[in-house]
Amino acid sequence: MKTILLFLSVFLSVILFGQDGPFYFIHNNTSREFYLHVPTDLPENSPIIYVFHGWGGNGFGIMNQTAFNDLSDENNFAVCYPTALIDGDNGTSGLTSWSTNGTNDINFINALNDSLSNVYEFDTNQIFATGYSYGGEMSLHLARCQNSDVFDAIASVGGSVFEYMDICAPSVNISVFLLHGTNDDVVNFSGGFFPGYGSYLSIPEILSEWVNYNSCSLDTIYNFPDVNDDGNNTEVTKYNNINTGDKVWLYTVNNGSHDWFDVAPWGNYDFWASEEIWNFFNQITANQAEINELNISRNLIQTLDMMGREASFKPNTPIIHVYDDGSIEKVFSVEY
Repeated sequence: MKTILLFLSVFLSVILFGQDGPFYFIHNNTSREFYLHVPTDLPENSPIIYVFHGWGGNGFGIMNQTAFNDLSDENNFAVCYPTALIDGDNGTSGLTSWSTNGTNDINFINALNDSLSNVYEFDTNQIFATGYSYGGEMSLHLARCQNSDVFDAIASVGGSVFEYMDICAPSVNISVFLLHGTNDDVVNFSGGFFPGYGSYLSIPEILSEWVNYNSCSLDTIYNFPDVNDDGNNTEVTKYNNINTGDKVWLYTVNNGSHDWFDVAPWGNYDFWASEEIWNFFNQITANQAEINELNISRNLIQTLDMMGREASFKPNTPIIHVYDDGSIEKVFSVEY
């Protein structure tokens, strides 16, 4: 691992209180705090995950809450925990909040990533973002507003998309993972209205947006084992695009609340969100160009329904694409 001192003199003004920070990055003449965990002897071309805290939180808190550092050491990836600005969303609460009605924080994260990548030479095909609550919304905002293919996948835990975030629509394919409880009383699974911030989308609406944008097909649906015997299950729904490798996953945590989901003794759910998010990121292919190259000469010659009859595209109806290289693809476009 390259020493952190390599970039202090060029990019960052740092005060070090512990091995993982806090560190400080100057962006738009503002000192921005972040925490960074890099495993010992991390190889070049390793992944990095950016983890965004909720409203009023900070990088230190979400670092401890998610315990991504443990997974980082076990799986050889770096993890960065930025801190939002006080009233970064132009609010008046006096608490930290992400700028999800503009691009200031998107530009900050991109600049920070450029700086860290210059030192650690992360794999440009394995740059990921996740977050909890307002941090989940920041992750979704980042996915919708990135104007180049910087982030390859995002995961949102207990977040949504507010109407005021419609300053941009998706323009780059990116894999998306949604984890949400049906009893979330802060950001409702079915959408709703948050005082001072306005209306926000339901989780099925966000799922539909990304499934359709990424041209994904339904892959599998199953339930997690009820490991804590509470009678509540988590339904796993997975979509993918076999041509591009893009994925859209949803974990519907039945009777789950506004939590970073975890198993006992730290939580009372059937899975650990951090581990599932890393598993999702780890499946995102690093060789998109190779996948595209394999299919570059493939042409669609026929569209069939599930009975083998000629068909045309219909939402919420499975169809089969037949290509001139003999391959077939099941397609299911979901609309709510």
